[in-house]
Amino acid sequence: MKRHSLTLFIAMATVLGMAVFATSVETIWYAPDTEVAPPKEEFVPRAILPGDRPTRLRIPALLIDTNVQEVGVNALGNMSAPNNFTDVGWYKHGATPGFKGSAVMAGHVDNGLALPGVFKHLNELKIGDDVFIEKTGGGKLHFKVTEIQTYPVKQVPLGILFSRSDLPRLNLITCKGAWLSGERMYDQRLVIYTELYRE
Repeated sequence: MKRHSLTLFIAMATVLGMAVFATSVETIWYAPDTEVAPPKEEFVPRAILPGDRPTRLRIPALLIDTNVQEVGVNALGNMSAPNNFTDVGWYKHGATPGFKGSAVMAGHVDNGLALPGVFKHLNELKIGDDVFIEKTGGGKLHFKVTEIQTYPVKQVPLGILFSRSDLPRLNLITCKGAWLSGERMYDQRLVIYTELYRE
């Protein structure tokens, strides 16, 4: 009887463990895109020299020092997000950080298990905080936060986010708000607007 109970317990634990593992793997590796589509009349970027590409993003106030991936758009035309929860993604078809235009970088706020992503605490930034970009050629750029906005996911002002070309800008975007389980995304987007700081 004891052996039968032990066998049943092991079998149930194994099934439960496999279900939890499968769910965890799907959740951990699930990386939703930004659900934000760059305007059809895209900003025409300048030619990118090898040394101009952003390679690292640093935000001292949040202890962020992370790798920058180059991302494009997915099959739906939305800006792709980085393929992990520790890097940020730079929209490579838009402006290059340091040159006139709205360079855009996206990062995850968390994964499906609520483990923190690179931009988990992005909402703690304040006007005037520093943001730094390191480039492949060794150069560094200094930006300062000028504006902080939260938008419903379908109401992000794409022209402002992607297309302002008056100044060298760097815009950071992440998820915020309530989790929509049916759509597997958050219902808001947080955007941090920064401008190049001329020291």
